[in-house]
Amino acid sequence: MHLGRYSSVHLGKHSSHELHHTIYSDIPFFGEDIRPISFRDWMWDTEKLVQPYFNKYSQFNILRHVTSRFIGRLSEWWQKRQSKVQKGRESCINTFYELKTCMWKHFIPPSFRITKEQQSRIEDFIDIGDAFIQNLAKFSRLLKDFKHNLDLFLSKQRKRQKHKREQAKLKKL
Repeated sequence: MHLGRYSSVHLGKHSSHELHHTIYSDIPFFGEDIRPISFRDWMWDTEKLVQPYFNKYSQFNILRHVTSRFIGRLSEWWQKRQSKVQKGRESCINTFYELKTCMWKHFIPPSFRITKEQQSRIEDFIDIGDAFIQNLAKFSRLLKDFKHNLDLFLSKQRKRQKHKREQAKLKKL
């Protein structure tokens, strides 16, 4: 495969039928709603779907199939960017990961991005929250058990007191 400055490609003999089928059956069109969250979700889902094909197909072939799913504003952005590439104003994107990096920088505002350290801290808080919720469930079960045992104990106490009162009445008679 040869990638030129203008995104020209000469593909080898490998058929991309399997890749084509996966892209067109599993990857949704994207581009009308390019807000950060929808972009991030689409990109993560797309990456999961195409990752198994990285060793089977050329990076450019994967890139070409993924970009074929662009519509609306994203398609317009991609066409403008390709025009700038042809004029030599932008560098050529040759792989899916280059596309991902470029799109991430363009469509995700800095305030929305998080570092790996921040991601790790968020995951830690989620784990702590999960543990707290599990402990609440255990506490709730323990509380129910406690109430049940207390009711049993009080019930027995009441029966004993009632029995003692009856015994006391019988002795008086």
